[in-house]
Amino acid sequence: MKNNEIRRTLHFLQWTALTFILTLGILLIYDMVRSHEPLMQIRYKIDEIKQQDLADAELAGTVRNLDYLYRSTYFQTKDKQRRGVLLLGIAFFALCSLFGAEMYLFAPKLKVPHGGGAIPEKERRQLLIFASCGIIVLTVVLLILHRTLVPRIQDKSGACAVTNSGEKEQANKPKSVSAATEKIDLLAALEAEKTQWPQFRGSLLPNSNLLPEKWDFQEKWNCAIELPGNNSPVVWDDLIFLSGGDGKKNAVFCYDAKTGALKWKTDAPAAAKMPEVTEDTGFAAPTLCVDSKRVYAVFATGEVLCLEHDGTILWHRQMPDSAILYGYASSPLLMGDKLIVQYDLDEKQTIFALNVFTGDIVWKTERESSPSWSSPKGFVMDGKGMIFTAGNRFAEVFALDDGKVLWSKECMGGEVAASASARDGVIYFSNSGAFTGAFQASNGEILYNNEDVPAPDVASPVLCGNQFLLFGSGGTIIAIDAKDGHELYEEDLDNGFYASPVALGDKVIAVNLDGDLYLFAPQSDKIETVGKFSLGKRVVCVPAFHHGNLILRTSENELICLEPKQ
Repeated sequence: MKNNEIRRTLHFLQWTALTFILTLGILLIYDMVRSHEPLMQIRYKIDEIKQQDLADAELAGTVRNLDYLYRSTYFQTKDKQRRGVLLLGIAFFALCSLFGAEMYLFAPKLKVPHGGGAIPEKERRQLLIFASCGIIVLTVVLLILHRTLVPRIQDKSGACAVTNSGEKEQANKPKSVSAATEKIDLLAALEAEKTQWPQFRGSLLPNSNLLPEKWDFQEKWNCAIELPGNNSPVVWDDLIFLSGGDGKKNAVFCYDAKTGALKWKTDAPAAAKMPEVTEDTGFAAPTLCVDSKRVYAVFATGEVLCLEHDGTILWHRQMPDSAILYGYASSPLLMGDKLIVQYDLDEKQTIFALNVFTGDIVWKTERESSPSWSSPKGFVMDGKGMIFTAGNRFAEVFALDDGKVLWSKECMGGEVAASASARDGVIYFSNSGAFTGAFQASNGEILYNNEDVPAPDVASPVLCGNQFLLFGSGGTIIAIDAKDGHELYEEDLDNGFYASPVALGDKVIAVNLDGDLYLFAPQSDKIETVGKFSLGKRVVCVPAFHHGNLILRTSENELICLEPKQ
């Protein structure tokens, strides 16, 4: 009697699961078919409008709004369908498990046939093999249906197809006309950046922002940033850009440099996975890049986001799982039409070059290294763009055009976090436990390696005149001769430096952990303090410059503009 009740219960659950599978399957297929047509209609409408004159601001705004509606609808539909297919798979395996339980608990009574027929054990084995093959075939069919029925679309650029895994990959469809024909001259782009503050530590070429006549400031404006982040502000014209993240969401912010007013905030799409990070690193440590039309952000989740200056998302790329101790912190590098991402993780170390118009991978170069937190350094030699990277084993230079490794030196060690400086065909680098010295940019020849000086562990060194200056987290400043690497002098201050110093002309600007903002003038035997202003708040981010004013992000998550006192 008890066995009959169990069997009836199993039959009831089997029929329930089967009914659920059939109902959900029909609804899922209906939803996929029904949602595909409206999406395509919006896509056709966008393509039709794009054939018109987009110089019309109102028409361009219509295209942006339609494109946002298109992408938003797609991602919502895609998430819903993915959950449906997942439920379908769970129900299918539950049904198989129920059938398996019945076969195990209530094995069929097999009669031994007369005349030398198959024995019961052999029949059971055959039944098990047929059932297993059936489960495998049905699973494959389910996966094929999932990949076939979930529609693929292009983002605004028309060059990336969204796959079921949530990552973007190269589509076979042609790029839009603007993305295919627009070119960015590298040298002209780098020259235009000199008057802005476009990426980590400013412009790649010597920055032409003017220093204030007096190193004495007053607060022009102060505003709170909604989400925390250890990235430094970047500036283009009168717009300030930075990012934030708290483990629940990531976002990019834009502020008015004149008033401090928040002009817009754009949330990043939901990340595929939230990694583990430390408080010192956080989810938004990489500093943004900005050019005359676009702003680029990278988060510890592996998300790369490109937006217009008005906050409209142009493209979004989900990089591979960003598992790394402390959290991902390398800032991207902008060089003309390529965004360089040094993606050094626990399992794999890769350099990516992304197309700034579309987010496509132009090239990627995997390298034999170890995790690092350093940011790539770009420079130009003989008219060609090059990229220097420092990992936990190798110092390397890559060709900007194709990612080819031009040279590699196994001379690094420790936990590399600092970034390099470059000038006149020489690359300078220093990081505690790694290397302090200079490389010939053309072939990687080590010009010198000073193993006697204490190297910085957080702040990136700075090149000023004929001196290479090392700012330590304990408050020590060490100057070495840029030509031969011998130590010139050492100075000790009250507190250490986490924010990387920057050079403007023959002066160096550095802010320590106490919020003391220094203006230094390196001399032959000492570093002269030309000015000191105490903000009174902890700072770990690099200051940005805007028309003689300083823009700072504090550890209390404030954005402050300092203007010189009259």
